Amino acid sequence: MANPNHETMASTDNVPVAPKNDYYTIRALPGKGYGCIALQPIPRGTRILTDTPLLTVPKALYMNSDIEAAFSQLTPSQKALYLTLHSAHAQPPSSWPTTIHPSVPTHERQRITEQHSARTNPHASLLSLFQTNCMELDGGGAVFLHASRFNHACNPNACFSWNGAIGRETIHAMREIALGEEITLAYCDGQQDKRRRAWELMHYGFVCGCEACGDEDDESSFAFESAERKLQIQELDRETRLLRGFRLVDGVKQEGFVKKLLKMAVLLQEEGCWDARLAGVFLDIALVCELNDDFKMGVQAGEKALQIKKDSQGIDFPDFKRYAEAVERIKASRRREVGSANGWKA
Repeated sequence: MANPNHETMASTDNVPVAPKNDYYTIRALPGKGYGCIALQPIPRGTRILTDTPLLTVPKALYMNSDIEAAFSQLTPSQKALYLTLHSAHAQPPSSWPTTIHPSVPTHERQRITEQHSARTNPHASLLSLFQTNCMELDGGGAVFLHASRFNHACNPNACFSWNGAIGRETIHAMREIALGEEITLAYCDGQQDKRRRAWELMHYGFVCGCEACGDEDDESSFAFESAERKLQIQELDRETRLLRGFRLVDGVKQEGFVKKLLKMAVLLQEEGCWDARLAGVFLDIALVCELNDDFKMGVQAGEKALQIKKDSQGIDFPDFKRYAEAVERIKASRRREVGSANGWKA
């Protein structure tokens, strides 16, 4: 994988070209092929890109035949554009498992075999192109011509989401991006440990060299500090995940539950993970405060959740309204609380 309303061809002689926009261009980068480089300082929350699907497969467990069928529906120009994308094929077979467990069903065995063949075959294929560039879309996957040009980092400065309300893949700046800085996305869950991230990124055919993948034994390095934070985030997630969402009423009864959520929020911010995950943690903190009648703190956490949600996905994202309604409800409770304390009549 490597401004809204983009209209341009994606490449010239297989050299990728950015769509017409104010935010980034595509340049050759030593050791990385091509990357998306900021043309100006980009504030956090900026919607850098909206992109329509080029090729869509409406199921996660796709077969080679599904990719071929979807490709056959494209126009000649769309097919040509699809074939300009990077393919992570020709990988050494020795890097991958050589057997499939006998208990694996026949259909799944075929799917695994097809995908393994696409990765190790010396030639690119429709399937290898899809595997290298696809992003999640409504339980299936899709290839986006422009979004696929952004490189990976385990501590990226931007995030992507499928926005079903507008039918577009969006990319937002998660933090301030400097002029000339590469804009990066996370192809995998950046909060996993280094070994797990490396395994997932093998599927894209590269070894990550970002700051977070540096020497974790060097206690002065970012990689060491990041690994410590990631471990704590994983532990906190395991301890709280089954008590969040619709089970918050159970979570609020657990001693130290909200402190764990607050700690997770702090760690995610230190990791630079200002995305929908962090927004969800802050919303749960706000809702726990509401259940505890701590409306002052609930408003603070709720406003934080709403701002991060807006910055990472936009106010047109399908569940933004749910966040806004929750925050307004908590604010109303806080107004009544303050009014009652001051002797105001409702």
